[in-house]
Amino acid sequence: MKTNLQKLFLLAIVFLTPNIVQAESACSYSEQAEINNIVANVKANYETVDIYDGKVLDIDNPGADGKIPEVDYYIKGFNITVLNITEDIYVQIKNSIDNNVVTFKYEDTKDGVASFQTRNVNQLITYTVEIYSNKGACIGELFRKISLTTPIYNLFSEWRDCKENPEFYYCQEYLSVENISINEFRTKLKDYKIEKEEKRKEEEIENKNFWNKIKKIYQENAIIINLVGSVVLISGVATTVILIKKKRSRVL
Repeated sequence: MKTNLQKLFLLAIVFLTPNIVQAESACSYSEQAEINNIVANVKANYETVDIYDGKVLDIDNPGADGKIPEVDYYIKGFNITVLNITEDIYVQIKNSIDNNVVTFKYEDTKDGVASFQTRNVNQLITYTVEIYSNKGACIGELFRKISLTTPIYNLFSEWRDCKENPEFYYCQEYLSVENISINEFRTKLKDYKIEKEEKRKEEEIENKNFWNKIKKIYQENAIIINLVGSVVLISGVATTVILIKKKRSRVL
């Protein structure tokens, strides 16, 4: 029985122990250290941009001759940028919505800066930047990953309610959360307005109480306050007169 328990215990250890795979690098330690220093400097970021999307008819502003002019049309988008790519590394960029992979080597960059634009602003997208070695015995080895998530363009930000309440979270132009429904938006905005009004009233009461306290202090100490004020005023006038006389005497 004891032997069987020992066997079961050993089997349990085998099954419960996590499978840890330590990938061995073909690089020497010095090469690994060099590549690690390089990939540590790689940065990834995004910025919002207006992307040119051709010409459209501007029906709201017809010309003097009655003709409808064409104007440039732009749509919202993001510019994804990866910085500090060198000849010793290359990057592969994947996203969370499809299987598209973009690869940038140093020769594909402008002075080590790789960038591309995306027009997808309607959902949260996570971009994974994988940084590989392009040098020595460890070409093709993955050394680092960077994750970057672009926000969602918020259509509610164009509404009049949001123009009147720009500080409301769901009125920001871009959001880092999933879209909410119109009903949810209206409910949250209503709650926000109520909270905002309550806060305004509280501040109004606090200000009123503050000035009431000041008024009460003055009423209780009016004689002393007036006396001190008079002394300060007289002292100030006397000092000014003395300084003026001294200045005139120096001139004479």
